[in-house]
Amino acid sequence: MSDDDPILDERRGNNDGILWVTLNRPEKMNALTFPLLRRMREIFDEAHLDRTVRCVVITGAGRGFCAGMDMGGGANPDASPKTDNHPDPEGHRLSFRVEVEAYLSLRKLEVPVIVGINGPAVGAGFDLVCHCDLAVGSTAARYQVAYVKRGLYPDLGGFWSLPRLIGWRKSMDLMMTGRFMSAEEAHESGLTNFLVKPEAFGEKLMNYALEIEAGPPIGQKVGKMLAYRTASMPFDQAMAWSETAIPLVDMSQDFVEGRAAFLEKRDAEFKGK
Repeated sequence: MSDDDPILDERRGNNDGILWVTLNRPEKMNALTFPLLRRMREIFDEAHLDRTVRCVVITGAGRGFCAGMDMGGGANPDASPKTDNHPDPEGHRLSFRVEVEAYLSLRKLEVPVIVGINGPAVGAGFDLVCHCDLAVGSTAARYQVAYVKRGLYPDLGGFWSLPRLIGWRKSMDLMMTGRFMSAEEAHESGLTNFLVKPEAFGEKLMNYALEIEAGPPIGQKVGKMLAYRTASMPFDQAMAWSETAIPLVDMSQDFVEGRAAFLEKRDAEFKGK
């Protein structure tokens, strides 16, 4: 990994349990390219199998979070030039899969994912924000469903995640008009957990990640899994899932440690076992 890589990953935290991922094309407002997305998928797939990762942080370098796909021609430098004027829907579908698989790998992560929105999040960048579990936003951020300005729709899953985060009416407004939403409006709508000024952003994001890192990995993973898997279930079916999960969590060393720490009035030291 070098500072010239389009996406950076490093371990941070008290126990190196924080996987810190930085979109690193500041000169392009961190617009996404296929090489970046392929590497993003690799990073998330590796994290999915690494029990030492306690949480993931995604943020952007420079003054922007992510300007979406690189529409200046750099999105897919591997694409072959067209040799005729005939449409190729299957080729387009398979090309789009590069983007889709990167975002699916993000959604497969079992650990909490925190997004740090340091600046504008537009198009696919806004979709990326919406697919994370927790969010720290800077007042310098703003948000746009830019697709509609190009005659498209939020094809990387914003159509699914955005209504669940901020409600139907607000989502339809953004998806139909393509207007910018300010950091303050986004926070009031429930998009971010915390909204801080730019000078306090880095410290708040790090402290929040440290707080998540210190939590019980098994309990966090099961809680996240149940939240997603049971979201559309009736309450009784959701509780049936909980009945299955609770005995397994109760047998963990983390549960024993958590109970002991509570009785002894001290901070727990969770091991993820």
